[in-house]
Amino acid sequence: MKTFIYILLISVSAASFNAPAYTNESVNAYVLIEAETGEILLSHNENEQFPITSLAKIMTLLIIAEELAAGNISFADSVPAPPEVMGLKAPVIWLDPGEVFPLGELVKAVVMSSANDAVLALAVYAGSSAQEFTNRMNARAAELGMANTFFADPGGFNEDTVSTARDIAIMTAALFNDGLHEILDKGSFFTTRLSEVRKGTERESQLVNTNRMAQWYDGILGGKAGHSRFAGLCIANCAERGSMRLVAVVLGSAGEDERDALCEQLLDSGFADFEYFEPEIDASGFSPLTVTRGVEKAVEVVPSLPVRFISHRDEAGEAVFEAALPENIEAPIEEGQVVGTFTVRLGDKIVFECDLTAVCGVEELTFIKSAEFMTERFFGC
Repeated sequence: MKTFIYILLISVSAASFNAPAYTNESVNAYVLIEAETGEILLSHNENEQFPITSLAKIMTLLIIAEELAAGNISFADSVPAPPEVMGLKAPVIWLDPGEVFPLGELVKAVVMSSANDAVLALAVYAGSSAQEFTNRMNARAAELGMANTFFADPGGFNEDTVSTARDIAIMTAALFNDGLHEILDKGSFFTTRLSEVRKGTERESQLVNTNRMAQWYDGILGGKAGHSRFAGLCIANCAERGSMRLVAVVLGSAGEDERDALCEQLLDSGFADFEYFEPEIDASGFSPLTVTRGVEKAVEVVPSLPVRFISHRDEAGEAVFEAALPENIEAPIEEGQVVGTFTVRLGDKIVFECDLTAVCGVEELTFIKSAEFMTERFFGC
């Protein structure tokens, strides 16, 4: 079947490019993505595997949020600490084996202070065992397309848990898309600086948010920070301004200030240098489509979705719009029927793709329909 390509060239608006003031040598990897589409905007070693320490807890929080959304667990549930909490290193909230904690308090301890014993208690409660929950983490990673990630435990306790900056950005975006983070954040845990668990008791434990950017970065929704001997300093943050939601990930920084500064620069560059492009599409270049054996000789076709993609403000090239359609289509045709594909390219990269669909239905021109038309033509009835 032959197809034709309709190409429309539209220049993207230009502006100055605010390049981040960092060097690639200062960290193992970084990436900035647009959260809705996963489009990579800035990156360095984004697909190279590294130990990720506490950033593994983002996947645990994602699964817990999904369980809460499904109604399988609740913030009010009483969660007993498993025996294994005794062998965990700091950060911890000093759980004793068998100690019962409200699930919501454990979530707060994980989100704010990255408590290893709290994350293990959540995992065992939601997954029947730490290993079973870890298996779920790896299965969820596969569903999200995190091809270069392996979780060895629920909290990134050792260097066996590895991932990439891009994969971490994907899972962070999943947590902060569709309102899942709001399910976890009933007490604004992601952006609270100080809190406590066991409040008013002799064993009250203070929680300090390890994600310092949550206190001051404009538009931040939240994220996770962590560090270890084997992973260095790492961070993943999601921020939103206007209609744009971005995720920045930094892996293997040598210092906390440098890590946060790079994460800030990535987000700043994203908001300053990229924008959504929502062009009006002139369908006259590819529509209508010829119909054979139909009561109508042609049918109007349109993109099935509003055309919207992210582009660099300083893009000097041109957006290329391609409509791939057959030379004709045979009736009958249903309203909304897929008849082709609409694609937008920037350079060699596809930035938007959707179906082309029929605006209305077209009946087949059968013998009976032909007779009806002839009767109307000659007898006016």
